[in-house]
Amino acid sequence: MAFQHSSAALRLRDDSMLSADNTKHLERHIVVDLLRKAAPLLGLKAPVITTLDAMLSCLPPQRTHHTVFASNATLSFRRNGISDRTIRRHVALLTDVGLLRRNDSPNRKRFMRSNSAEGTALRFGFDLAPLFERLAEIAQLAAETVRNAEQIAYLKCRIRALASHHLAQDPDDPTPHEILRALRRKLSIEELQGMLQTVAEAPIETQIDDVEHRPRLAETTELTASDGQNVRHHHKSKEDHIDKKYPADAISVSEIVGACPEVAEFSLREIRTEGDVIAHARSLAPMVGIDAPTYDSAVAALDPMRAALAVWIVVKFHERVRSAGAYFRAITSGKRSEGFDPYSLIRRLGGSATPARV
Repeated sequence: MAFQHSSAALRLRDDSMLSADNTKHLERHIVVDLLRKAAPLLGLKAPVITTLDAMLSCLPPQRTHHTVFASNATLSFRRNGISDRTIRRHVALLTDVGLLRRNDSPNRKRFMRSNSAEGTALRFGFDLAPLFERLAEIAQLAAETVRNAEQIAYLKCRIRALASHHLAQDPDDPTPHEILRALRRKLSIEELQGMLQTVAEAPIETQIDDVEHRPRLAETTELTASDGQNVRHHHKSKEDHIDKKYPADAISVSEIVGACPEVAEFSLREIRTEGDVIAHARSLAPMVGIDAPTYDSAVAALDPMRAALAVWIVVKFHERVRSAGAYFRAITSGKRSEGFDPYSLIRRLGGSATPARV
């Protein structure tokens, strides 16, 4: 293999690029989760992603680079004893798909040599910078894979129901039996759609009425005419007081960035306007498991800025949230949306050093 080397300035940052500090990146488990979901479209299998996870675990918490210096023996130990040959094969696959770049030293060892006088360093090892540069693309692939899996599951369920309905009408017809056997195989969306055409239609499909994916309408309560009932008006004086004291349009971008600095640090450029806040939220949403339909539903139920702030809040508290997508739906269009006010929560986060309740 040809000799390659890399040189990089020490402690030199470019504000236009994403910093390599650990606090500036999505956490390792989020990156690996995105890779696992996008694996079918990337052409990777689970063992290769596990090896990549082992490499990510070797990166230091605070760093100015993405180079892994661990030896094959260390990677083998972190992969529960896989062979050196398997590691080399996985590295070759990761290099082919563009997630890893090899910077080999003359003796194939992995190490770094720094020159403090010139402020430069030579790094020899596995460079994972291509992986971090493609995170946005990988997030889109992961979202597409989830959508395809959902559509395949729906088509299989529909075909199975139609075939069973047809069998109930004509038990001697062999076609439904063949279709039910074929559903045991791994089929593409196109194959399932073609199979659907061969099954007689039955009135089983109805229009989805999903309250969580529709804008919430103002609910009216009909008062009873019976004087034997006590109909009470529930008034939340504290929340009304907050709304009067802090009007929704009074929040500034500096308040948002000050309340969620770790979220703003994910951005490739400085957050200056409300448009930057909204654009940054759209780029972060698929990375934490919020798909495009869910985000669009939140925009319709609230408004673009409130939906964007909801994403900022979810990312800030991602360690305390079990499922970011489900929690985002709950606070924007689900059962917890009625008491959720992103503006007041952002102000509380900016004015208090203690973690706010979400």
